[in-house]
Amino acid sequence: MTPTDAVWDAKMAEPSARERKKADRRRAILEAALALIEERGLKGATFELIAQRAGVARGTVFNYFPNKEAILVAYFATQLGELARRVAERRERHALPGEPPFDGLAEIRYLFSELAGFVEGHRELILPISFELLDPNAERSRAAYLAIPLVELLRSALKRAQAAGSVRADYSAERLARTLANVYFITALQWAAYRYGRDAREEFAVALRLALEGLVGGSAAAGA
Repeated sequence: MTPTDAVWDAKMAEPSARERKKADRRRAILEAALALIEERGLKGATFELIAQRAGVARGTVFNYFPNKEAILVAYFATQLGELARRVAERRERHALPGEPPFDGLAEIRYLFSELAGFVEGHRELILPISFELLDPNAERSRAAYLAIPLVELLRSALKRAQAAGSVRADYSAERLARTLANVYFITALQWAAYRYGRDAREEFAVALRLALEGLVGGSAAAGA
């Protein structure tokens, strides 16, 4: 590859001015919506108010987010993106000499602990996000599920755990990741709906422990 080719490839990889403008507009709408939801609640944060706060037309808001639940899903996705960045930093830090290991299982436990913290700090958002994932409209619920990169985060950690031999390899990391994601979502829904008097991190730790160790153990497992 010539230097000219390298420069051209780098330019092609950069987002265009139009793409940057769209990303900025989407971010402005998302930030305006979240601020209004915090101030007025989900019902009070109308699309008209969101558009006014973001400085765009009402139709523009709909172009990016067809409903308010989609805004919440997008916010959750951005938080998972931040979590992925923190995970990458931890991997790099723990790879240094003298640092304790941060293997695949440790990463999964860290993810669940951080995700429990999100649920605890955003209880009012968890129910509408959960209902969006459970929407009877299969296309809508699937779109919400695919917009949340939780399976990708878990799959990456599970692949590391499988490579180390600490997690079973007779099922794909994708299948295991989807199972753990389902454990997370149902635990989040239950905690937000009627178990919020309990410690969220402990609830998620128990759910994860059961998922990792199974329901049958000890002498019962030997006789199964």
